[in-house]
Amino acid sequence: MATERTVEDARRLERQLVMLRWLVAAFGAVQVGFAVRDDAKNPDFTTPLGAALVIGLIAGNLLISSVVRGSGDPGRLRTLGLVAFALDATAILGLVWLATDSPADPVWVLGYLLPLEGAARWGLPGALVGAGLFLGEEIARELNLAVRDKVVTVGWPALAFRGGMAFVVGGVAGSFSSSLRRQAALADQRAREAEAAAERAEASARRERQARGEVAAFHAAVLAEHGAEDLEATLQTTADAIARELGSEALGILVRERGIVGETAFAALGVHGDPGYLRGQRLSPVADPVGLAAFAGEPVLASPDIVAPMRVRGEVVGALHEHATSAGVLDEDRLLLLTRLGDQLGLVLESARLRTDQEATVRRLRELDEMKTDFVAITSHELRTPLSGIRGFVDMLRRRGDELHPQERDEFLDIVLTQTDRLVRLVEDLLVVSRVEAGKLTLEPEDTELRPFLERLVRAIGADGARVRITQGPEAPPDMLVDPRRLAQILTNLVHNALKYSPEEAPVDLRWEMPVEGTVAFVIEDRGPGIAAGEMERIFERFHQSERSIAHTEGFGLGLYITRLLTEAMGGWIEVRSEPGQGAEFAVTLPASRNLPAPARPFAAGRSD
Repeated sequence: MATERTVEDARRLERQLVMLRWLVAAFGAVQVGFAVRDDAKNPDFTTPLGAALVIGLIAGNLLISSVVRGSGDPGRLRTLGLVAFALDATAILGLVWLATDSPADPVWVLGYLLPLEGAARWGLPGALVGAGLFLGEEIARELNLAVRDKVVTVGWPALAFRGGMAFVVGGVAGSFSSSLRRQAALADQRAREAEAAAERAEASARRERQARGEVAAFHAAVLAEHGAEDLEATLQTTADAIARELGSEALGILVRERGIVGETAFAALGVHGDPGYLRGQRLSPVADPVGLAAFAGEPVLASPDIVAPMRVRGEVVGALHEHATSAGVLDEDRLLLLTRLGDQLGLVLESARLRTDQEATVRRLRELDEMKTDFVAITSHELRTPLSGIRGFVDMLRRRGDELHPQERDEFLDIVLTQTDRLVRLVEDLLVVSRVEAGKLTLEPEDTELRPFLERLVRAIGADGARVRITQGPEAPPDMLVDPRRLAQILTNLVHNALKYSPEEAPVDLRWEMPVEGTVAFVIEDRGPGIAAGEMERIFERFHQSERSIAHTEGFGLGLYITRLLTEAMGGWIEVRSEPGQGAEFAVTLPASRNLPAPARPFAAGRSD
């Protein structure tokens, strides 16, 4: 076994050096190209010799690569290593000799590859040999230039620095390589000792593998049979199964959660026995030792407890906790087994969460697509109707204006004005929805006397306003601090609806009262057909038009939706009470003297109290 490992390591090293040698050959080719470009500045032998070094390095690398692929003999690989090192030393030192022209030329750094290669091959001795060859080349090149050309290109201090750094690099790499070799030898020795003891541990290992296989098979069955919607039930079943297979007295599956203010806690979604907490309990890393151990993200054996983290892509998503009634029952083997199970459970949990996120995204995209479809359909219909009327009557006035009686012209112009007002209201509804949903709606509260305000609102409705009866409830305040423009928009929508659905000549009641100290409620009651029970939960939805409104509605179905948005934006809520055939009563409740930044409570259709 040791020989096979040594051969494989040698072959792996030679393959890696083959790749490095191609980079050196490419570098040498580039340097030869520079030499050709600067041929006038270089000696005559520089270009041919550089080309010969590169070609020799390429040919030698091809030969070495082919020998490495087909060789399994340790002696042959050692000989090949000596030949390859000699080839590398010749090529690298030759290129450094030819390419270094000035102290600023960085090509000499290439020479540091020799001590590194020597360290990889033979440890510290090989690194020192490589550093010595590099230093010798540098000294020889400098002496040659000094004798031949009477010039000094680098200088002896720089040479001393280069040589010293070569020995430092080689010494560090060689020491590290030698240390790894000693550790590898020690590991081989321990491996042989472990192999000698393997037969004694074979029975125990078989039992452990069997337990792991049973639990892993159980996890696979759970993952296949259960969906993300019943994750808690799945984890409880998993906790019972693991405890049964392992013979655990108490075991808990903890899932990491994030609180409202961002704090981290671990929820016990699967509990078997009595591990010290109940199912559904949240363990805080600040106050609970088990929660702290789970948050740390490292396996912990603190008898009589084991905490094994569940990690997914390096992040802790939960933990597996086992508790024994007495110390000494749990050991390192148990810790290893629970750690592996924790990794499996982490994948199960992550898979369930990913499915949940995917389903939520698909639902949201489907809702957005439906909303877009509804918006396009309703907008095209509702805008086209008044535009068609306006275009028809304007065209008639343009073509036959001189032939029409003045009374007919006035009638046509009134129709055009009515349809224009309808367009303005439709566009205003869309703008209000856009501002509120984007959080850009601004309120301008001011002291408002309620009776004059309501009387002006009713008069602005037109002739039908005479049917509205304004009443002040007992103890109702005469004025309040409110945005009169938005309140008028809310009440106008509700009064229009009440008049629209009530029989002709039937009165509509508009009253204000004080249901609770500090609030004012505006109640609008009609005598219409009422609202079916199935419609009550949906009347405040965007683009929703109830069956009773089909014959009356001219708009997007945004009236009650806007009413709810504005009411909540002003810190209030809206309620509706109705029975089929008994009319409907809408109540808008607002704070009397302050303007809240968010709804005081949910609108009626969304409340369960």
